[in-house]
Amino acid sequence: MINIKIKKITNTNISIITTYFLAVILLAIPSFINAQSTILVSEIITKSTLNQGYSIISPNQDLEIKIAPNSLNRSIFTELIKPEFYPSVPLDKTRISNVYYYSILPTTNNKLWEDISITFKYPLNETRYREIYIYNGELSEWTNLPGNITLANQTLTTSTNWASGFIAVFADHLDKSEYLKEKINSPSMLIADIKTGEILVERESSVIRPIASLTKLMTTAVFLDNNPGWDKRVSMKAADDTIPSKIYVRNGDTFTTHDLFYATLVKSANNAANALARSTGLTHDQFVKKMNEKAKLFGMNNTHFEEVTGLSEKNVSTAQDYFILTKKLFSSMTFLQATTQKYFTIATVDNRKKYRMKNSNKLLNVPYTVLGSKTGFTYEAGRCLAMKVKNKQGREVLAITLGANKFGAHWDDMRTLLDATLGE
Repeated sequence: MINIKIKKITNTNISIITTYFLAVILLAIPSFINAQSTILVSEIITKSTLNQGYSIISPNQDLEIKIAPNSLNRSIFTELIKPEFYPSVPLDKTRISNVYYYSILPTTNNKLWEDISITFKYPLNETRYREIYIYNGELSEWTNLPGNITLANQTLTTSTNWASGFIAVFADHLDKSEYLKEKINSPSMLIADIKTGEILVERESSVIRPIASLTKLMTTAVFLDNNPGWDKRVSMKAADDTIPSKIYVRNGDTFTTHDLFYATLVKSANNAANALARSTGLTHDQFVKKMNEKAKLFGMNNTHFEEVTGLSEKNVSTAQDYFILTKKLFSSMTFLQATTQKYFTIATVDNRKKYRMKNSNKLLNVPYTVLGSKTGFTYEAGRCLAMKVKNKQGREVLAITLGANKFGAHWDDMRTLLDATLGE
């Protein structure tokens, strides 16, 4: 049994309350918190004190539980324990803070009538995605408490109406979850948290592979560097025509560079990419040279381009290099708009003949917010996919998969990775 030490209270009424709270707290503490656990705080807080607001702070100041003024309308008993034993940490998490057990009594069904605020400090060198977790005794599992991170002082803050529970900060280490990797067909993959840069899942991300139409991301990036104007008119030529992915137009049909830009990214049209590059006034070789120069400028040292569409198996890169490129491009509203629309209609300048295009990405209907995407496929490259996605809690991840060799595998792979890392 835990020996609870309570400050001496002289008021008789408070002593009666103390005895009551003491009995209740002993019943509320989980059985495996034993006598070797350390009681850090154990005291009664009167209603008059609570009306001014009150904070429970750990001795080393890595945890603060804050009760807002006038939020609890009666005297309470509070306790903060550093337990010797606590429930096992989930396999895909790493504990990066102390584990504490707190309690605030009296309560009904372990719920307070108002939320309390919990603020944890985490290690200065911690870059992985991190969240505050509370142990749900009814479900026998740790449950995350969504909140906010303050990078300036390395703190996480959340709120809850739970009256008691084990609490701690966990970080993800999905890169160690081999059970997840076994489900992925793509030989190369990389998925990372955009805000922290932490790699969540990775396999063979440094292996150089053909990248198919992921090439078009660099094509459009170089076009923007040399954009002759969104209204410039470009007539389609026989030399632009390529299969299989293209817009089915006639030689001489004229489009604006704006429409060709969208056709290149929405439908992944090869003839649109050729015409778009030509619109800059650069020769094909000059344009490709600028693609390779931009790759070097970005630090994409294992990337090389031979042409602008991705049909050449000599267009190669790695998941790591394409993470660098997509992180830069998908932060732009221009690329967000041009890569996330399910449908887009272009029209010839002369007779306004319209062509309705469907996005080549079949995962735009995932239950998250898609902030950027690009598909790619050739027999040499396999099925490739890049996506930037955000969940309702505001977590953003960027995922690259390369080389899937089964029909539809890149869709399944990406959905598995997004669900595993965004947790919805």
